[in-house]
Amino acid sequence: MAIKTVDSGALTRRRTGAAATFKWEPAKVGPRFEWLDYETIRIVEGGLAGKILGVKTEILRHTATVSLYDEKKQIGIVSIERDPPGKGIILWDAGIKERYRQNGLAAIMTWIIFRELLMVQDVATFRIRMVRSLKTGDDGTEIQNVGMGIIAVRFGFTPELNLRQLLTIDNITGIEVLSAANGNPPALKVNLNRDPFVLVAFVLNPDTMKPINDFRTYLELKRDDLIIHEWAERGALVVNGNYLLREPQVNHFVNRIAVSETEAFIFREKIRGL
Repeated sequence: MAIKTVDSGALTRRRTGAAATFKWEPAKVGPRFEWLDYETIRIVEGGLAGKILGVKTEILRHTATVSLYDEKKQIGIVSIERDPPGKGIILWDAGIKERYRQNGLAAIMTWIIFRELLMVQDVATFRIRMVRSLKTGDDGTEIQNVGMGIIAVRFGFTPELNLRQLLTIDNITGIEVLSAANGNPPALKVNLNRDPFVLVAFVLNPDTMKPINDFRTYLELKRDDLIIHEWAERGALVVNGNYLLREPQVNHFVNRIAVSETEAFIFREKIRGL
């Protein structure tokens, strides 16, 4: 069975509002894969190319999940809170077994569950809520939620925090470089005069949308805080904080979710930017 797509009746809808001027420019956010049936996929590119995985999706009134299985053993799960039910879609957790990480599986699961929810909802808003672990570094600060941060930026989500207002010269009191640790890239700890007082961020390569691991890049950012503004403006600065899908980025999001032009227009009509 091929991937589930929108029902044929929905294809006759008249394009209105933002969807009327939407331009179909498809792009992907993770490794390509193919559906063998509705509960089985085969990865066709990347480090797990050729791997066959099971897929289980569960949609309830207040929650939704999608899980991946390798030979019937769960290797990953993405969890959604539906708040309010039938409208709000909040990604709050994405977990992958260690040996399967950095192969794009979180992006695949997120893509699947976002699509499934768009199928069953008439309206949809999207958020990513970063749940922080209580286990932090010795000084109480470390980079967290790296995978979810990358997913957020690739799908077009932007920080809930107003980085333009926070990262002003008069609000930054100090910048530290955090070394790479626990499989995470280097990061910046930016001390601020006002709430949230500490901002932890890492940088993405704008061309590959993967974390930059060159420590020298972070040292350069520390020496010249004006460069931090440039990275933030380019959407390549990923911060520990919540993310929203705002109206200016809805087209970007739809082009990475839909599998056909017709489907893209239907999804565009359903989504409301925050």
